[in-house]
Amino acid sequence: MDLMKKSQSNCQGVFLWLNVVSGFLIGWSVAKSDEPLILQIDEEQPPFTIIGDINAGLPPGHTTSSFFIHETDGTGMSSDLIIDETTGIIKTAKVLDHESRDKYKFVAVNWGGDAVEVVIIVNDINDNSPVFPSRQMKLNVPEQTPVGTRFRLDSAIDADGGQFSTQGYLIKDGNVGQAFRLETKKLAETLDLELVVNNPLDREKRSTYTLVIEAFDGGTPRRTSQMILDVSILDVNDNAPRFNQTRYYTMISESLQPGSNILQVFATDMDEGNNGVVIYEINRRQSDPDQYFAIDSKTGVIKLNKGLDYEMKKVHELVVQARDNATHPEVTTAFVTVQVKDYNDNQPTLTIIFLSEDGSPHISEGAQPGQFVARISVSDPDYGEYAKVNVSLDGGDGKFGLTTKDNIIYLICVDQMLDREEQDTYQLSVTATDSGTPPLRAESTFTIHVTDVNDNPPVFDHSGYRQSIPEVLYPGSFVLQVTARDKDEGSNGEIVYSITGNTNSHSEWFTIDQTTGVITTAANLDYETDPVPKLVVTATDRGNPPMFSSATVTIAIQDVNDNEPVFSRNFYNTSIKEHLPMGTCFLQV
Repeated sequence: MDLMKKSQSNCQGVFLWLNVVSGFLIGWSVAKSDEPLILQIDEEQPPFTIIGDINAGLPPGHTTSSFFIHETDGTGMSSDLIIDETTGIIKTAKVLDHESRDKYKFVAVNWGGDAVEVVIIVNDINDNSPVFPSRQMKLNVPEQTPVGTRFRLDSAIDADGGQFSTQGYLIKDGNVGQAFRLETKKLAETLDLELVVNNPLDREKRSTYTLVIEAFDGGTPRRTSQMILDVSILDVNDNAPRFNQTRYYTMISESLQPGSNILQVFATDMDEGNNGVVIYEINRRQSDPDQYFAIDSKTGVIKLNKGLDYEMKKVHELVVQARDNATHPEVTTAFVTVQVKDYNDNQPTLTIIFLSEDGSPHISEGAQPGQFVARISVSDPDYGEYAKVNVSLDGGDGKFGLTTKDNIIYLICVDQMLDREEQDTYQLSVTATDSGTPPLRAESTFTIHVTDVNDNPPVFDHSGYRQSIPEVLYPGSFVLQVTARDKDEGSNGEIVYSITGNTNSHSEWFTIDQTTGVITTAANLDYETDPVPKLVVTATDRGNPPMFSSATVTIAIQDVNDNEPVFSRNFYNTSIKEHLPMGTCFLQV
Protein backbone atom coordinates (compact mmCIF):
# COMPACT_ATOMS: atom_id res chain seq x y z
CA MET A 1 0.00 0.00 0.00
CA ASP A 2 2.86 2.41 0.89
CA LEU A 3 4.68 1.50 -2.32
CA MET A 4 1.59 2.39 -4.34
CA LYS A 5 1.30 5.74 -2.58
CA LYS A 6 4.97 6.47 -3.22
CA SER A 7 4.58 5.65 -6.94
CA GLN A 8 1.52 7.87 -7.17
CA SER A 9 3.50 10.66 -5.48
CA ASN A 10 6.35 10.41 -8.02
CA CYS A 11 3.96 10.46 -10.94
CA GLN A 12 2.27 13.47 -9.51
CA GLY A 13 5.72 15.17 -9.25
CA VAL A 14 6.50 14.51 -12.85
CA PHE A 15 3.05 15.65 -13.85
CA LEU A 16 3.51 18.75 -11.75
CA TRP A 17 6.86 19.55 -13.45
CA LEU A 18 5.31 19.10 -16.91
CA ASN A 19 2.47 21.36 -15.84
CA VAL A 20 4.96 23.93 -14.62
CA VAL A 21 6.85 23.86 -17.92
CA SER A 22 3.58 23.90 -19.83
CA GLY A 23 2.37 26.80 -17.75
CA PHE A 24 5.61 28.65 -18.35
CA LEU A 25 5.38 28.08 -22.07
CA ILE A 26 1.72 29.05 -22.24
CA GLY A 27 1.21 31.80 -19.76
CA TRP A 28 4.32 32.50 -17.66
CA SER A 29 2.60 30.91 -14.70
CA VAL A 30 5.81 29.65 -13.08
CA ALA A 31 7.95 31.51 -10.55
CA LYS A 32 10.00 34.01 -12.48
CA SER A 33 12.66 36.40 -11.20
CA ASP A 34 11.86 40.08 -11.55
CA GLU A 35 15.09 41.06 -13.28
CA PRO A 36 16.65 39.18 -16.22
CA LEU A 37 20.09 37.71 -15.95
CA ILE A 38 22.22 39.95 -18.20
CA LEU A 39 25.49 38.47 -19.42
CA GLN A 40 28.02 40.17 -21.70
CA ILE A 41 30.80 38.95 -23.97
CA ASP A 42 33.00 40.74 -26.49
CA GLU A 43 32.63 39.75 -30.14
CA GLU A 44 35.39 37.83 -31.89
CA GLN A 45 36.09 35.54 -28.87
CA PRO A 46 37.13 31.99 -29.79
CA PRO A 47 34.62 29.12 -29.69
CA PHE A 48 33.93 27.49 -26.28
CA THR A 49 34.56 30.76 -24.41
CA ILE A 50 32.47 30.72 -21.17
CA ILE A 51 29.83 33.46 -21.13
CA GLY A 52 28.19 32.78 -17.71
CA ASP A 53 26.10 30.54 -15.46
CA ILE A 54 22.28 30.41 -15.49
CA ASN A 55 22.32 29.61 -11.77
CA ALA A 56 23.38 33.20 -11.14
CA GLY A 57 19.88 34.28 -12.07
CA LEU A 58 18.05 32.01 -9.59
CA PRO A 59 16.69 33.38 -6.33
CA PRO A 60 19.14 33.23 -3.42
CA GLY A 61 19.46 29.72 -2.00
CA HIS A 62 17.96 28.11 -5.11
CA THR A 63 20.09 25.73 -7.11
CA THR A 64 19.26 23.15 -9.68
CA SER A 65 20.73 20.21 -11.50
CA SER A 66 18.78 20.57 -14.72
CA PHE A 67 17.21 23.30 -16.86
CA PHE A 68 14.67 23.40 -19.64
CA ILE A 69 15.72 26.03 -22.25
CA HIS A 70 13.17 28.01 -24.30
CA GLU A 71 14.42 30.39 -27.01
CA THR A 72 12.15 33.44 -26.99
CA ASP A 73 13.25 35.30 -30.11
CA GLY A 74 13.80 32.45 -32.56
CA THR A 75 17.10 33.71 -33.92
CA GLY A 76 19.15 30.56 -34.26
CA MET A 77 20.60 30.69 -30.76
CA SER A 78 21.23 26.96 -30.80
CA SER A 79 23.82 27.36 -33.57
CA ASP A 80 25.74 30.18 -31.83
CA LEU A 81 25.67 29.07 -28.13
CA ILE A 82 26.37 25.92 -26.15
CA ILE A 83 24.13 25.66 -23.03
CA ASP A 84 24.77 22.87 -20.59
CA GLU A 85 21.22 22.09 -19.36
CA THR A 86 22.63 20.17 -16.40
CA THR A 87 25.11 22.72 -15.02
CA GLY A 88 23.66 25.92 -16.52
CA ILE A 89 27.06 26.92 -17.99
CA ILE A 90 26.78 28.95 -21.24
CA LYS A 91 29.62 28.91 -23.82
CA THR A 92 30.12 30.20 -27.34
CA ALA A 93 29.68 27.65 -30.14
CA LYS A 94 31.55 29.81 -32.66
CA VAL A 95 33.07 33.26 -33.02
CA LEU A 96 30.29 35.79 -32.39
CA ASP A 97 29.92 38.89 -34.52
CA HIS A 98 28.29 42.03 -33.06
CA GLU A 99 27.51 43.34 -36.53
CA SER A 100 25.58 40.16 -37.41
CA ARG A 101 23.81 39.77 -34.03
CA ASP A 102 24.27 41.86 -30.90
CA LYS A 103 21.88 40.10 -28.44
CA TYR A 104 20.54 36.65 -27.50
CA LYS A 105 17.48 36.03 -25.25
CA PHE A 106 16.08 32.82 -23.78
CA VAL A 107 14.26 31.51 -20.69
CA ALA A 108 15.61 28.66 -18.52
CA VAL A 109 13.23 26.75 -16.19
CA ASN A 110 14.49 24.33 -13.55
CA TRP A 111 12.73 21.34 -12.01
CA GLY A 112 11.59 23.46 -9.12
CA GLY A 113 9.62 25.75 -11.42
CA ASP A 114 12.05 28.67 -11.19
CA ALA A 115 12.32 30.59 -14.47
CA VAL A 116 15.31 32.73 -15.39
CA GLU A 117 15.19 35.16 -18.32
CA VAL A 118 18.74 35.29 -19.74
CA VAL A 119 19.92 38.17 -21.94
CA ILE A 120 23.36 37.83 -23.56
CA ILE A 121 24.76 41.05 -24.97
CA VAL A 122 27.52 40.78 -27.62
CA ASN A 123 29.74 43.80 -27.08
CA ASP A 124 31.14 45.58 -30.10
CA ILE A 125 34.91 45.77 -30.54
CA ASN A 126 36.77 47.82 -33.12
CA ASP A 127 37.19 45.09 -35.74
CA ASN A 128 36.11 47.07 -38.79
CA SER A 129 37.73 50.07 -40.52
CA PRO A 130 35.78 52.90 -42.13
CA VAL A 131 35.37 52.16 -45.83
CA PHE A 132 34.80 54.71 -48.61
CA PRO A 133 32.45 53.64 -51.43
CA SER A 134 35.32 54.03 -53.89
CA ARG A 135 39.07 54.39 -53.63
CA GLN A 136 39.14 57.44 -55.90
CA MET A 137 36.76 60.31 -56.57
CA LYS A 138 36.83 63.20 -59.05
CA LEU A 139 35.50 66.69 -58.42
CA ASN A 140 35.35 69.75 -60.68
CA VAL A 141 35.48 73.13 -58.95
CA PRO A 142 35.35 76.41 -60.91
CA GLU A 143 38.06 78.89 -60.06
CA GLN A 144 36.88 81.98 -58.16
CA THR A 145 34.41 79.77 -56.29
CA PRO A 146 33.57 81.77 -53.13
CA VAL A 147 35.36 80.75 -49.97
CA GLY A 148 32.99 78.65 -47.86
CA THR A 149 31.36 76.89 -50.81
CA ARG A 150 30.62 73.27 -49.94
CA PHE A 151 30.79 70.12 -52.02
CA ARG A 152 29.25 66.87 -50.81
CA LEU A 153 31.67 63.92 -50.81
CA ASP A 154 31.11 60.21 -50.39
CA SER A 155 31.10 59.28 -46.69
CA ALA A 156 33.01 56.37 -45.23
CA ILE A 157 30.88 53.58 -43.73
CA ASP A 158 32.06 51.66 -40.64
CA ALA A 159 30.33 48.39 -39.81
CA ASP A 160 31.11 48.94 -36.12
CA GLY A 161 28.79 51.00 -33.97
CA GLY A 162 29.06 53.61 -31.31
CA GLN A 163 32.47 55.09 -30.75
CA PHE A 164 33.96 52.46 -33.06
CA SER A 165 32.07 53.88 -36.04
CA THR A 166 33.43 56.67 -38.25
CA GLN A 167 34.32 59.60 -36.02
CA GLY A 168 35.99 62.06 -38.35
CA TYR A 169 37.99 62.91 -41.47
CA LEU A 170 41.18 64.74 -42.26
CA ILE A 171 43.12 65.77 -45.36
CA LYS A 172 46.27 63.70 -45.09
CA ASP A 173 48.15 65.09 -48.09
CA GLY A 174 47.90 67.28 -51.19
CA ASN A 175 46.17 70.31 -49.68
CA VAL A 176 48.60 72.85 -51.16
CA GLY A 177 48.12 76.29 -49.67
CA GLN A 178 45.34 74.98 -47.42
CA ALA A 179 42.98 75.49 -50.33
CA PHE A 180 40.31 73.23 -48.80
CA ARG A 181 39.06 72.02 -45.47
CA LEU A 182 36.69 69.26 -44.39
CA GLU A 183 33.48 69.59 -42.42
CA THR A 184 31.11 66.89 -41.21
CA LYS A 185 27.46 66.61 -40.33
CA LYS A 186 25.89 63.90 -38.22
CA LEU A 187 22.93 62.53 -40.15
CA ALA A 188 21.17 59.39 -38.94
CA GLU A 189 23.82 56.69 -38.53
CA THR A 190 26.42 58.26 -40.82
CA LEU A 191 28.87 61.11 -40.54
CA ASP A 192 28.35 63.03 -43.80
CA LEU A 193 31.44 64.62 -45.37
CA GLU A 194 31.74 67.97 -47.16
CA LEU A 195 34.69 69.62 -48.87
CA VAL A 196 34.77 73.35 -48.17
CA VAL A 197 36.69 75.93 -50.21
CA ASN A 198 39.07 77.40 -47.65
CA ASN A 199 41.09 79.87 -49.76
CA PRO A 200 40.59 81.58 -53.15
CA LEU A 201 41.26 79.28 -56.10
CA ASP A 202 43.20 80.37 -59.18
CA ARG A 203 43.51 77.89 -62.05
CA GLU A 204 46.34 79.89 -63.59
CA LYS A 205 48.43 79.26 -60.45
CA ARG A 206 47.30 75.69 -59.81
CA SER A 207 44.89 73.68 -61.95
CA THR A 208 44.68 70.38 -60.03
CA TYR A 209 44.83 69.11 -56.47
CA THR A 210 45.23 65.50 -55.43
CA LEU A 211 43.86 65.25 -51.90
CA VAL A 212 44.40 62.20 -49.74
CA ILE A 213 41.35 62.09 -47.43
CA GLU A 214 41.51 59.82 -44.40
CA ALA A 215 38.54 58.57 -42.37
CA PHE A 216 39.10 57.34 -38.81
CA ASP A 217 37.00 55.67 -36.11
CA GLY A 218 37.06 56.03 -32.31
CA GLY A 219 38.96 52.87 -31.46
CA THR A 220 42.30 52.66 -29.66
CA PRO A 221 44.28 52.32 -31.77
CA ARG A 222 41.93 53.83 -34.28
CA ARG A 223 41.32 52.27 -37.66
CA THR A 224 41.59 54.34 -40.86
CA SER A 225 41.06 54.21 -44.59
CA GLN A 226 41.89 56.64 -47.36
CA MET A 227 40.33 57.98 -50.53
CA ILE A 228 42.08 59.90 -53.33
CA LEU A 229 40.11 63.00 -54.34
CA ASP A 230 41.20 64.50 -57.68
CA VAL A 231 40.06 68.12 -57.77
CA SER A 232 40.18 69.84 -61.17
CA ILE A 233 39.96 73.63 -61.11
CA LEU A 234 37.78 74.74 -64.01
CA ASP A 235 38.70 77.88 -65.87
CA VAL A 236 36.64 81.06 -65.86
CA ASN A 237 37.44 84.05 -67.98
CA ASP A 238 39.22 86.07 -65.31
CA ASN A 239 42.24 87.15 -67.36
CA ALA A 240 42.37 89.64 -70.19
CA PRO A 241 44.87 89.18 -73.04
CA ARG A 242 48.19 90.94 -72.40
CA PHE A 243 50.36 92.41 -75.17
CA ASN A 244 54.10 91.89 -74.90
CA GLN A 245 54.40 95.64 -75.67
CA THR A 246 52.02 98.50 -75.03
CA ARG A 247 53.32 100.38 -78.10
CA TYR A 248 54.83 99.12 -81.35
CA TYR A 249 56.83 101.16 -83.85
CA THR A 250 57.95 100.46 -87.40
CA MET A 251 59.12 102.36 -90.48
CA ILE A 252 58.19 101.28 -93.99
CA SER A 253 58.80 102.56 -97.46
CA GLU A 254 56.02 104.30 -99.29
CA SER A 255 56.75 101.94 -102.15
CA LEU A 256 55.93 98.82 -100.10
CA GLN A 257 53.50 96.62 -102.00
CA PRO A 258 50.02 95.87 -100.62
CA GLY A 259 49.91 92.47 -98.93
CA SER A 260 53.40 92.88 -97.47
CA ASN A 261 53.90 92.07 -93.80
CA ILE A 262 54.73 95.09 -91.66
CA LEU A 263 55.05 93.74 -88.13
CA GLN A 264 53.45 91.33 -85.72
CA VAL A 265 51.78 92.12 -82.43
CA PHE A 266 51.59 89.41 -79.81
CA ALA A 267 49.33 88.91 -76.81
CA THR A 268 48.81 86.00 -74.43
CA ASP A 269 45.90 85.00 -72.21
CA MET A 270 46.49 82.84 -69.15
CA ASP A 271 43.02 81.29 -69.36
CA GLU A 272 42.42 78.01 -71.15
CA GLY A 273 40.12 76.83 -73.92
CA ASN A 274 38.10 79.55 -75.65
CA ASN A 275 38.83 81.81 -72.68
CA GLY A 276 42.49 81.78 -73.67
CA VAL A 277 42.14 82.07 -77.47
CA VAL A 278 43.32 85.53 -78.57
CA ILE A 279 41.67 87.32 -81.51
CA TYR A 280 43.27 90.45 -82.97
CA GLU A 281 41.50 93.35 -84.69
CA ILE A 282 42.06 97.00 -85.60
CA ASN A 283 39.68 99.40 -83.91
CA ARG A 284 38.33 101.17 -86.99
CA ARG A 285 36.34 103.68 -84.99
CA GLN A 286 39.51 105.07 -83.43
CA SER A 287 42.06 104.48 -86.19
CA ASP A 288 42.65 103.69 -89.87
CA PRO A 289 39.11 104.29 -91.15
CA ASP A 290 40.37 104.07 -94.75
CA GLN A 291 41.71 100.57 -94.05
CA TYR A 292 45.26 101.08 -95.28
CA PHE A 293 46.21 98.19 -93.00
CA ALA A 294 44.80 94.77 -92.19
CA ILE A 295 45.58 92.39 -89.35
CA ASP A 296 45.45 88.61 -89.25
CA SER A 297 42.95 87.82 -86.49
CA LYS A 298 44.83 84.67 -85.45
CA THR A 299 48.52 85.56 -85.79
CA GLY A 300 48.49 89.32 -85.17
CA VAL A 301 50.49 89.96 -88.36
CA ILE A 302 49.75 93.45 -89.70
CA LYS A 303 49.88 93.74 -93.48
CA LEU A 304 49.68 96.64 -95.86
CA ASN A 305 46.24 96.69 -97.40
CA LYS A 306 46.62 99.73 -99.68
CA GLY A 307 49.50 101.60 -101.26
CA LEU A 308 50.94 104.48 -99.18
CA ASP A 309 52.00 107.94 -100.26
CA TYR A 310 54.49 109.85 -98.14
CA GLU A 311 53.33 113.19 -99.53
CA MET A 312 49.75 112.53 -98.37
CA LYS A 313 50.40 111.08 -94.88
CA LYS A 314 53.69 110.52 -93.14
CA VAL A 315 52.55 108.69 -89.97
CA HIS A 316 49.72 106.23 -89.34
CA GLU A 317 48.56 105.49 -85.77
CA LEU A 318 46.74 102.19 -85.29
CA VAL A 319 44.73 101.10 -82.27
CA VAL A 320 44.98 97.30 -82.10
CA GLN A 321 42.72 95.24 -79.83
CA ALA A 322 43.24 91.74 -78.48
CA ARG A 323 40.14 90.01 -77.13
CA ASP A 324 39.61 86.48 -75.95
CA ASN A 325 36.98 84.14 -77.38
CA ALA A 326 34.87 83.82 -74.25
CA THR A 327 31.12 84.43 -74.16
CA HIS A 328 31.82 87.69 -72.40
CA PRO A 329 35.26 88.57 -73.77
CA GLU A 330 37.98 90.59 -72.11
CA VAL A 331 39.69 93.23 -74.32
CA THR A 332 43.15 94.82 -74.20
CA THR A 333 44.48 97.63 -76.40
CA ALA A 334 47.93 98.41 -77.82
CA PHE A 335 49.14 101.20 -80.12
CA VAL A 336 51.04 100.77 -83.39
CA THR A 337 52.90 103.65 -85.00
CA VAL A 338 53.71 103.22 -88.71
CA GLN A 339 56.06 105.83 -90.14
CA VAL A 340 56.21 106.14 -93.92
CA LYS A 341 59.70 106.59 -95.28
CA ASP A 342 60.22 108.81 -98.32
CA TYR A 343 62.39 107.47 -101.12
CA ASN A 344 62.41 107.80 -104.85
CA ASP A 345 58.71 107.58 -105.52
CA ASN A 346 58.90 105.02 -108.27
CA GLN A 347 60.63 101.73 -108.13
CA PRO A 348 61.20 99.33 -110.98
CA THR A 349 58.40 96.94 -111.74
CA LEU A 350 58.87 93.31 -112.64
CA THR A 351 56.43 91.27 -114.66
CA ILE A 352 57.23 87.58 -114.86
CA ILE A 353 55.47 85.31 -117.31
CA PHE A 354 56.28 81.63 -117.02
CA LEU A 355 56.50 79.92 -120.39
CA SER A 356 54.94 76.59 -119.37
CA GLU A 357 51.67 75.47 -120.93
CA ASP A 358 49.60 76.43 -117.88
CA GLY A 359 51.66 79.48 -116.96
CA SER A 360 52.88 78.00 -113.69
CA PRO A 361 56.59 78.02 -112.65
CA HIS A 362 57.73 74.59 -113.77
CA ILE A 363 60.13 73.07 -116.29
CA SER A 364 60.57 69.49 -117.51
CA GLU A 365 63.65 67.63 -116.34
CA GLY A 366 64.17 66.78 -120.00
CA ALA A 367 64.64 70.43 -120.96
CA GLN A 368 67.86 71.07 -122.87
CA PRO A 369 70.33 73.86 -122.00
CA GLY A 370 69.13 77.08 -123.59
CA GLN A 371 65.43 76.28 -123.26
CA PHE A 372 63.43 79.26 -121.89
CA VAL A 373 61.70 79.04 -118.51
CA ALA A 374 60.25 82.53 -117.98
CA ARG A 375 59.99 85.95 -119.60
CA ILE A 376 60.66 89.02 -117.45
CA SER A 377 59.67 92.52 -118.48
CA VAL A 378 61.03 95.41 -116.40
CA SER A 379 60.06 99.07 -116.36
CA ASP A 380 60.55 102.19 -114.27
CA PRO A 381 58.26 105.24 -114.54
CA ASP A 382 61.16 107.50 -113.69
CA TYR A 383 63.18 109.36 -116.32
CA GLY A 384 66.83 109.75 -117.17
CA GLU A 385 69.32 107.81 -115.13
CA TYR A 386 66.60 106.62 -112.74
CA ALA A 387 64.96 104.72 -115.59
CA LYS A 388 67.99 102.55 -116.14
CA VAL A 389 67.36 99.22 -114.49
CA ASN A 390 69.77 96.41 -113.80
CA VAL A 391 68.24 92.91 -113.48
CA SER A 392 69.99 90.05 -111.69
CA LEU A 393 69.13 86.42 -111.05
CA ASP A 394 70.04 84.64 -107.81
CA GLY A 395 69.54 81.05 -106.70
CA GLY A 396 68.95 77.98 -108.80
CA ASP A 397 72.27 76.30 -107.89
CA GLY A 398 73.75 77.33 -111.26
CA LYS A 399 71.13 75.40 -113.24
CA PHE A 400 69.51 78.56 -114.68
CA GLY A 401 70.78 81.68 -116.42
CA LEU A 402 69.52 85.13 -117.41
CA THR A 403 69.82 86.67 -120.85
CA THR A 404 68.63 89.90 -122.54
CA LYS A 405 69.11 91.80 -125.77
CA ASP A 406 67.62 95.21 -124.95
CA ASN A 407 67.72 95.44 -121.12
CA ILE A 408 63.95 95.56 -121.17
CA ILE A 409 62.98 91.97 -121.86
CA TYR A 410 64.90 89.30 -119.95
CA LEU A 411 64.67 85.57 -120.39
CA ILE A 412 65.39 82.91 -117.75
CA CYS A 413 66.76 79.81 -119.46
CA VAL A 414 68.07 76.39 -118.53
CA ASP A 415 71.84 76.50 -118.14
CA GLN A 416 72.59 72.89 -117.16
CA MET A 417 70.84 69.56 -117.49
CA LEU A 418 68.21 68.91 -114.78
CA ASP A 419 67.45 65.70 -112.92
CA ARG A 420 64.23 65.66 -110.91
CA GLU A 421 65.34 62.57 -109.03
CA GLU A 422 68.27 64.56 -107.62
CA GLN A 423 66.40 67.84 -106.99
CA ASP A 424 62.81 68.67 -107.84
CA THR A 425 62.58 72.37 -106.85
CA TYR A 426 64.81 75.42 -107.21
CA GLN A 427 64.40 78.75 -105.45
CA LEU A 428 65.04 81.72 -107.77
CA SER A 429 65.07 85.40 -107.00
CA VAL A 430 64.92 88.13 -109.64
CA THR A 431 65.99 91.62 -108.55
CA ALA A 432 65.54 94.82 -110.55
CA THR A 433 67.55 97.85 -109.29
CA ASP A 434 67.29 101.33 -110.73
CA SER A 435 70.07 103.91 -110.85
CA GLY A 436 68.54 106.36 -108.40
CA THR A 437 70.18 107.70 -105.29
CA PRO A 438 69.42 105.84 -103.24
CA PRO A 439 68.59 103.12 -105.76
CA LEU A 440 65.17 101.50 -105.74
CA ARG A 441 64.78 97.85 -106.32
CA ALA A 442 62.07 95.34 -106.94
CA GLU A 443 62.48 91.71 -106.10
CA SER A 444 60.49 88.64 -106.92
CA THR A 445 61.20 85.25 -105.44
CA PHE A 446 59.60 82.12 -106.79
CA THR A 447 60.07 78.38 -106.87
CA ILE A 448 60.65 76.49 -110.11
CA HIS A 449 59.27 72.96 -109.97
CA VAL A 450 61.02 70.33 -112.08
CA THR A 451 58.46 68.02 -113.61
CA ASP A 452 59.15 64.37 -114.18
CA VAL A 453 59.85 62.62 -117.44
CA ASN A 454 60.03 58.89 -117.75
CA ASP A 455 63.80 58.55 -117.70
CA ASN A 456 64.18 55.78 -115.14
CA PRO A 457 63.19 52.17 -115.75
CA PRO A 458 61.88 50.05 -112.91
CA VAL A 459 64.67 48.22 -111.11
CA PHE A 460 64.14 44.85 -109.45
CA ASP A 461 65.44 44.35 -105.93
CA HIS A 462 67.29 41.27 -107.24
CA SER A 463 68.53 40.43 -110.71
CA GLY A 464 67.33 36.90 -110.23
CA TYR A 465 64.96 35.09 -107.88
CA ARG A 466 64.91 31.45 -106.87
CA GLN A 467 62.19 29.53 -105.05
CA SER A 468 61.62 25.89 -104.21
CA ILE A 469 58.04 24.55 -104.13
CA PRO A 470 56.48 21.08 -103.88
CA GLU A 471 55.02 19.46 -106.99
CA VAL A 472 51.61 18.98 -105.32
CA LEU A 473 50.69 22.70 -104.94
CA TYR A 474 47.13 23.51 -105.90
CA PRO A 475 46.44 26.20 -108.51
CA GLY A 476 46.35 29.61 -106.85
CA SER A 477 49.06 28.78 -104.29
CA PHE A 478 51.62 31.43 -103.38
CA VAL A 479 55.09 30.96 -104.91
CA LEU A 480 57.00 34.19 -104.17
CA GLN A 481 56.79 37.96 -104.61
CA VAL A 482 59.07 40.06 -106.80
CA THR A 483 59.55 43.77 -106.17
CA ALA A 484 60.77 46.55 -108.45
CA ARG A 485 61.14 50.27 -107.76
CA ASP A 486 60.99 53.29 -110.05
CA LYS A 487 62.56 56.64 -109.15
CA ASP A 488 60.08 58.52 -111.31
CA GLU A 489 56.84 59.92 -109.90
CA GLY A 490 53.19 59.78 -110.88
CA SER A 491 52.30 57.41 -113.68
CA ASN A 492 55.98 57.30 -114.67
CA GLY A 493 56.66 55.56 -111.37
CA GLU A 494 53.67 53.20 -111.38
CA ILE A 495 54.78 49.63 -112.07
CA VAL A 496 52.90 46.81 -113.78
CA TYR A 497 54.28 43.25 -113.47
CA SER A 498 53.92 40.56 -116.11
CA ILE A 499 55.38 37.20 -117.11
CA THR A 500 56.74 37.88 -120.58
CA GLY A 501 58.21 34.50 -121.46
CA ASN A 502 60.36 31.63 -120.34
CA THR A 503 62.97 29.30 -121.72
CA ASN A 504 60.92 26.12 -121.74
CA SER A 505 57.35 27.23 -122.55
CA HIS A 506 55.78 26.46 -119.18
CA SER A 507 54.60 29.97 -118.32
CA GLU A 508 51.03 28.67 -118.28
CA TRP A 509 51.86 26.99 -114.95
CA PHE A 510 52.19 30.40 -113.22
CA THR A 511 50.53 33.81 -113.07
CA ILE A 512 51.55 37.12 -111.51
CA ASP A 513 49.53 39.91 -109.90
CA GLN A 514 50.29 42.96 -112.03
CA THR A 515 50.09 45.32 -109.06
CA THR A 516 51.77 43.45 -106.19
CA GLY A 517 54.21 41.20 -108.09
CA VAL A 518 52.93 38.12 -106.25
CA ILE A 519 53.50 34.95 -108.33
CA THR A 520 51.02 32.12 -107.82
CA THR A 521 50.43 28.77 -109.48
CA ALA A 522 47.90 28.81 -112.32
CA ALA A 523 47.83 25.08 -113.09
CA ASN A 524 49.01 21.74 -111.72
CA LEU A 525 52.79 21.30 -111.73
CA ASP A 526 54.63 18.27 -113.14
CA TYR A 527 58.16 17.58 -112.00
CA GLU A 528 58.56 14.93 -114.68
CA THR A 529 57.73 17.45 -117.44
CA ASP A 530 60.02 20.23 -116.19
CA PRO A 531 61.72 20.08 -112.78
CA VAL A 532 63.16 23.61 -112.93
CA PRO A 533 60.99 26.02 -114.94
CA LYS A 534 62.45 29.49 -115.44
CA LEU A 535 60.26 32.55 -115.82
CA VAL A 536 61.10 35.97 -117.21
CA VAL A 537 59.24 38.60 -115.16
CA THR A 538 58.99 42.12 -116.55
CA ALA A 539 58.27 45.32 -114.60
CA THR A 540 56.89 48.08 -116.88
CA ASP A 541 56.07 51.64 -115.80
CA ARG A 542 53.08 53.59 -117.11
CA GLY A 543 55.16 56.32 -118.73
CA ASN A 544 54.81 57.43 -122.32
CA PRO A 545 56.76 55.77 -123.78
CA PRO A 546 57.01 53.14 -121.04
CA MET A 547 60.27 51.79 -119.65
CA PHE A 548 60.81 48.29 -118.34
CA SER A 549 63.29 45.84 -116.90
CA SER A 550 63.27 42.09 -116.43
CA ALA A 551 64.37 39.51 -113.90
CA THR A 552 64.66 35.75 -114.09
CA VAL A 553 62.73 33.60 -111.63
CA THR A 554 64.00 30.05 -111.23
CA ILE A 555 61.53 27.67 -109.60
CA ALA A 556 62.75 24.31 -108.35
CA ILE A 557 59.91 21.78 -108.20
CA GLN A 558 60.27 19.12 -105.52
CA ASP A 559 59.32 15.66 -106.86
CA VAL A 560 56.64 13.53 -105.23
CA ASN A 561 55.89 9.85 -105.97
CA ASP A 562 52.94 10.40 -108.30
CA ASN A 563 53.79 7.95 -111.18
CA GLU A 564 53.61 4.12 -111.46
CA PRO A 565 56.23 2.13 -113.42
CA VAL A 566 55.08 1.61 -117.04
CA PHE A 567 56.35 -1.11 -119.44
CA SER A 568 57.29 0.12 -122.86
CA ARG A 569 55.12 -2.67 -124.41
CA ASN A 570 52.17 -4.66 -123.21
CA PHE A 571 53.35 -7.90 -124.91
CA TYR A 572 56.82 -9.25 -125.63
CA ASN A 573 57.57 -12.18 -128.04
CA THR A 574 61.02 -13.66 -128.71
CA SER A 575 62.72 -16.83 -129.96
CA ILE A 576 65.87 -18.45 -128.65
CA LYS A 577 68.06 -21.20 -130.00
CA GLU A 578 68.55 -24.40 -128.14
CA HIS A 579 71.81 -25.24 -126.46
CA LEU A 580 72.60 -21.57 -125.63
CA PRO A 581 74.93 -21.33 -122.68
CA MET A 582 73.54 -20.27 -119.33
CA GLY A 583 73.54 -16.53 -118.75
CA THR A 584 72.89 -15.66 -122.36
CA CYS A 585 70.60 -12.55 -122.53
CA PHE A 586 67.73 -13.17 -124.91
CA LEU A 587 65.23 -10.30 -124.03
CA GLN A 588 65.18 -6.90 -122.28
CA VAL A 589 61.89 -5.42 -120.99
